[in-house]
Amino acid sequence: MIIVFEKKTNKFVGVASKVFDSGSWRELEIGELYPDANLNELSCIYVQDSPKYCLKPDAWQLKLNENGVPIGVERKPTLPKINLTTNAQDTDGDGLPELPADAQSKATIMAEVQDARGNIVNKDFILTFRTTGGTLSARRVEAKRGTATVELTSTVETIAVTVSASAEGTQSGSLTFELMPPEG
Repeated sequence: MIIVFEKKTNKFVGVASKVFDSGSWRELEIGELYPDANLNELSCIYVQDSPKYCLKPDAWQLKLNENGVPIGVERKPTLPKINLTTNAQDTDGDGLPELPADAQSKATIMAEVQDARGNIVNKDFILTFRTTGGTLSARRVEAKRGTATVELTSTVETIAVTVSASAEGTQSGSLTFELMPPEG
């Protein structure tokens, strides 16, 4: 299997399996795949045929030796994910925590930056929080050793509100609340 990449960026351009040509299998060459391309800007490596490279090419990157020369292919590392939880309760069993829509009730939102195994990443991040309704106690928060908290104050509208958090080098996270009519 041939994997073609840009020399400057090491970004994948394309992949192709062997072809059956004149009674035998053979590897393709860059010029056959990209006849109109500037071949001085492209390079390639040959690896064992595997459909995984074709089915999800964005999940792979070039493996480089100590001199930065491509020597193979490896899975891209999984970015840490922001997991949001809250102290607000889900009282009606629909999976969404609730707050009274009284413009006074508050919920604490805990953010944890977790690795692919669910462990907290012991690193500092600057988290940016956004909400579709209500008011947040802070928009940007430093997550010390992968954890941070903010407060959401409800509004008087009975709506669903989604709070999201993002940070550079992570997958964003979100949490949806229901703002319910106050009892009484």
